[in-house]
Amino acid sequence: MASTTTTTTTTSTTTTTPYSPLTFRLLSLQSAVAQAYANARRLLLATLYSSTTGSGHAPYPGDTEMSIPWLTATLQAKGGIPHGATITSADFVGLDGNRGLAGDMTKILVTFTLPGSKDDSHQLHLIMKRSADKRLRRLANIISGNTREVIFYGSDIAKDLLPSTLLPKIYYTHGSIWLGEYVVMMEDIKKRRAEELAQDSSNNNTSRKPPVDVNFVFGNQIWGVPDSIDRASLPQSADMLDQMFLTAAEMHAQHWNDQSLFKLDWLKSTGWYKGSNRVVWEWSVQASAVAWEKGKAKSVSGEFDVKYSEKVVKIMDGAFKRASWERLQKRLQDKSLPFTLTHGDFHAANMILDRSSATDAPSICMYDWSEVCIWEPTTDLGQTIISDVPVAVFKTHAQTALRKYWDRLIELGAFKPEAYPFETCWKSFLRGGVEKWIWTFGILCNYPGMPPNAVQYFHDQMLAFIELAGDVEEDFYEITTTVCFAPPNMI
Repeated sequence: MASTTTTTTTTSTTTTTPYSPLTFRLLSLQSAVAQAYANARRLLLATLYSSTTGSGHAPYPGDTEMSIPWLTATLQAKGGIPHGATITSADFVGLDGNRGLAGDMTKILVTFTLPGSKDDSHQLHLIMKRSADKRLRRLANIISGNTREVIFYGSDIAKDLLPSTLLPKIYYTHGSIWLGEYVVMMEDIKKRRAEELAQDSSNNNTSRKPPVDVNFVFGNQIWGVPDSIDRASLPQSADMLDQMFLTAAEMHAQHWNDQSLFKLDWLKSTGWYKGSNRVVWEWSVQASAVAWEKGKAKSVSGEFDVKYSEKVVKIMDGAFKRASWERLQKRLQDKSLPFTLTHGDFHAANMILDRSSATDAPSICMYDWSEVCIWEPTTDLGQTIISDVPVAVFKTHAQTALRKYWDRLIELGAFKPEAYPFETCWKSFLRGGVEKWIWTFGILCNYPGMPPNAVQYFHDQMLAFIELAGDVEEDFYEITTTVCFAPPNMI
């Protein structure tokens, strides 16, 4: 693949609306007030509460220790530890391999003893995800709405979500849209039933296996699979893909064309469907367009060793050139296109395959719901194909897996076959996956710390997926779904 000559692209979104600078200043002021409030709160709580006595207080962004009394009461109330159990320690440990682009995650190892026992200690493994206690990060959260993840975890829609195994056990959430901050404390799925599995291992019982990252099943093509993973015990890639798509079918069927979703203003895209939050969408497109141009320039100069194919460059340039709020609105108001509740960042690195139960079949559990939104459902599926699945696997199996997804939606009563023919579903899948990645790829081309081999991998994955569609009309792919960023020239 030859490197292409950089072409400067002028998009309809590179220049923001006349109201953008004022809006940005107001949001910056809000973030400054929020940070001042958080600083005062920290001083007050440090004065009033002890981490080891009294009732303690819930964790906030920036806290460096956990209140044992608060943690004990919270875990007992949520069934994490038995009533009467005594927590002897709660240690913050690193989260090796965390490559998330937003939020700070920490493992918490809770050690406790049961009533009447002083020597027999047990462990509970938790993960705490929280926003950074910095003004600019608060500003980014206010703009992007990343607090939606903890709102989702505490919502009725999450409590009733199908399949019932999809979410981790949530012990605590705190979120403030105005302050641009959030905290969520949940079980560490990878350590689910850790003591039971250790006992099984000591008894040479291998019928149950530890939970494993789903991206390891596909080979984790950029970072590789750790030596500690027993690859022979993993399912076949095609079988894993089927399970991912069938899991998505259960989730998508539950809210297929469900108008009540539009009452949930905290969902990422609700405002876009209603014709509001235009400036955030335009800022997001602008951020990716600027990053894409810089990435191409760095490739041509030799500063960044990535080779872009002419086909990908033409599609990216054309999509950014056509991008506009009006085109987005036309797409979202198209009644022929289905919508549902989608994860929004549906890829294998956000999934754990739980194989630890002695009675239940392995199931998928999903983390990182920060992009949860109303959207065209097959976009979730196309995203994970490009993100994770080897080309040889998806070229031979993607259509088969999508057919199983479509059949399952019909079984669940989401629609009648004539209302949403498989050919339409397939076309939506081919379009939606690339559209999800156009914006993302633009950002990654100039993202700090992103290695060239990772960008080249995603480029090659996109190109192979694009080729599944064959010859399509010039405007087949549009800039639609984005992650919310502030424009880089304003920060």
